[in-house]
Amino acid sequence: MTAQAFEWVKASNGAIPNNAIAQGVERDGRPLYIARAFFKGGLHPGKAAPHLANGGFATGYAGQAVELNEYFVLCGDINRTQWVAEKGPVPRQSHGLALVEGGHEANGEPLYIAKANYNNSQQLGKAGHHLGQGMNFVFGNYEQSQKEYVVLAYRQQ
Repeated sequence: MTAQAFEWVKASNGAIPNNAIAQGVERDGRPLYIARAFFKGGLHPGKAAPHLANGGFATGYAGQAVELNEYFVLCGDINRTQWVAEKGPVPRQSHGLALVEGGHEANGEPLYIAKANYNNSQQLGKAGHHLGQGMNFVFGNYEQSQKEYVVLAYRQQ
């Protein structure tokens, strides 16, 4: 994606910048924003929202919820992307589209922005070639996995 189309904007303590991309939704209708944060040497995609406990950002790690108060929110024009259905570990490309890389593990393994329908909500999280169950996300106090999900992609120019 071009640098002009999207940017990661630093935020903290539940703040959501202007032009943030809301692509998830809680069961009660509150929006969830695509976000990422540094944790244990990696940069992990997850979700941000003012109502999220303990800082405004949540991602999963080693089966647990990780809540942080410093994070980056994806801002820009979501219409330049599309969600592509996947099942199991995410491929390196999907239907001729490039996947939106949202971060990486501490060892450099890429992590991509993903979304799944779960318990009457749309949860944001991460997918990777190395995540055998598909995508991972936080719901409640735990990291959940979902075999069927969508991953954010774009057409390379």
